[in-house]
Amino acid sequence: MIPKVLVAEDEQAIREELVECLTDNGFKCVEASNGEEGLNLLRRDTEISIVLSDILMPGKSGLEMITAARSEIGKDRDLGFIILTGDSGSKEAIAALKLGVMDFLEKPINLDLLVHSVRRATELVLLKRASRHYKASLEADVQAKTLEIRKLLGDLEHAYEEALEWLAVAAEYKDPETGNHISRIGEYAQLIAKELGWSKERQKLMFLAAPLHDVGKVGTPETVLLKPGKLDSDEIEIMKQHAQNGYEILSHSKHPIMQAAASIARNHHERWDGSGYPRGLKGTEIPIEARITALADVYDALRSERPYKPTFDQEKTLSIILNGDGRTDPSHFDPELINILRKIADKFDEVYSRLAD
Repeated sequence: MIPKVLVAEDEQAIREELVECLTDNGFKCVEASNGEEGLNLLRRDTEISIVLSDILMPGKSGLEMITAARSEIGKDRDLGFIILTGDSGSKEAIAALKLGVMDFLEKPINLDLLVHSVRRATELVLLKRASRHYKASLEADVQAKTLEIRKLLGDLEHAYEEALEWLAVAAEYKDPETGNHISRIGEYAQLIAKELGWSKERQKLMFLAAPLHDVGKVGTPETVLLKPGKLDSDEIEIMKQHAQNGYEILSHSKHPIMQAAASIARNHHERWDGSGYPRGLKGTEIPIEARITALADVYDALRSERPYKPTFDQEKTLSIILNGDGRTDPSHFDPELINILRKIADKFDEVYSRLAD
């Protein structure tokens, strides 16, 4: 069954356009002109699984409606939320993300992006529903199969590692050009940590934390993130916000891995010579975990195909990092880590080949 979509938008013309577009693409829709009306529909109509909502509406706002819906209904039903906004500010994006919003679309709405976003939200809701049913079936048999379930789920550490992996995948899903990028970053970072003589526990921390470096991109508008051409100055500033956004998302946990991931997200675009962002840190002011991830990230970006460049082979990639090319310069990186890259370049190449897109 295709989930029903609630379209909550106070401007009638926009609401009718969205409903017509979604209906033409096979979705069933119901309409609300404000947050209170939308919440009442959610309470009554159990078929609604996707909520497409404006933020600013008379009375109850879109975020207030979502907050109430998650509190009253979300425990018993799988709901997917998409926000419509005329403002791409990072605070708004982060507030929505903290409420579990899957995506946000800027006005005027690109109808192709709208359909893509609703379809993606539908897939995620159906996946969550299947996962919920699977979990319920396990819990029903938990007393009779306790040992078997422990083997299936593993211990707490394993479950935590899986949660980190899914969080990294969420960011990748927003930016589909990255492919296996997040998996490779973790392995590169672990290799460098090993060469630095770090303990196995700290190496594992880098393996799990480094892939979360771009999680802040879930707060970057797709019109910027997926733009095929060169970004203008305003778009560049919006893109740069992903570093601070990632920190805001990850920094609330006191777990060592999440603390390291938050630091990496915030600082992996800082440069050894002080020319990076968001704070212009220099040298050892930059946390070592972020310095490691920065080198791993640039290496993998050079090896990978991007909308603005072809794939570079190992020889050209190393030449750019070690000698510079006008855009990338050795002064951007910790000299000790540059020497480690020289030493273990073959291992980096093996990781890239094994996990190629």
